[in-house]
Amino acid sequence: MGRYLLNRLLQSLVTLFLVSVVIFAGVRAMPGDPALLLAGDDPSPETVAAINEQYGFDRAWPIQYLTWVGQMLRWDFGESIRTGMPVSETILTRLPATLELAALSLLVAALVGVLAGVAAAVRQGRPTDWLANGVALLGLSVPNFWLGLMGILVFAVALGWLPASGYVPFLESPAGNLASMVMPAIVLGTGLAAIILRQTRSSMIEALGSDYVRTARAKGMTPRRVVAHALRNSLITVLTILGLQLGALISGTVVTEQIFVLPGFGRLMVESVFTRDFPVIQATVMVTAVGYILVNLVVDLLYSVVDPRIRVQGGAR
Repeated sequence: MGRYLLNRLLQSLVTLFLVSVVIFAGVRAMPGDPALLLAGDDPSPETVAAINEQYGFDRAWPIQYLTWVGQMLRWDFGESIRTGMPVSETILTRLPATLELAALSLLVAALVGVLAGVAAAVRQGRPTDWLANGVALLGLSVPNFWLGLMGILVFAVALGWLPASGYVPFLESPAGNLASMVMPAIVLGTGLAAIILRQTRSSMIEALGSDYVRTARAKGMTPRRVVAHALRNSLITVLTILGLQLGALISGTVVTEQIFVLPGFGRLMVESVFTRDFPVIQATVMVTAVGYILVNLVVDLLYSVVDPRIRVQGGAR
């Protein structure tokens, strides 16, 4: 197990290095000179040169890259070109709303997807199965922005049950925080729940038809214990989907935060791209990549908890 963990950590570090190179090169390849944007209208060559020297834009790319990595390891992403504030402080200010939204969305997706998927598999070919498949198809077909707008129209404008937009910090008002996050979490979790539902149903049908399940039934095991036994072997698929869908969750967060006016990490990414704020772009994309790599590393380690065979195979390498 220790060797398996070490191999996964090394793979994650190599991936992180390659991602950092791609991010740095991609940002530098964007059209537009950040020094000209900072200098304003009709700048003098001296002003542009001073700005390039101040932000290090006049240095060679390898030196800029090494400087950026060294600062990043100290959690120093420089200062925003647009606001002049430290990028690290800006990220820490925006992250709580996005992390809370992502966690609630994953909770909604896992609960709805797994429970509905198990029910559809156990009652295969019955109305419950048809209903679950129909709901899954609807969840996959409806885009997040349309569902968010309909939610605002119904629950905020027509019924007045929930606020249409805005964010209330949890420490300021737990009830207000929950009210402001319910609709965004449901909107963002719907599409992921549909994917989990279909994959859980497929895995459960395969597990319920396997030899060990037939043996368990022949020995008199109760239907509930049989389903629980099959579900554990089907969780590998669910964990894989949760890890792989993090990218879709991040992109969905950008749209959802725009719709519900949440001061989150996704909106910060969009704002930095539109304003050509290079330090913020680099920092936000890098933090997103680190989060994606860490989540997939955790998912790989959870495989060995769910399925002991993976733990044995990993330790034997």
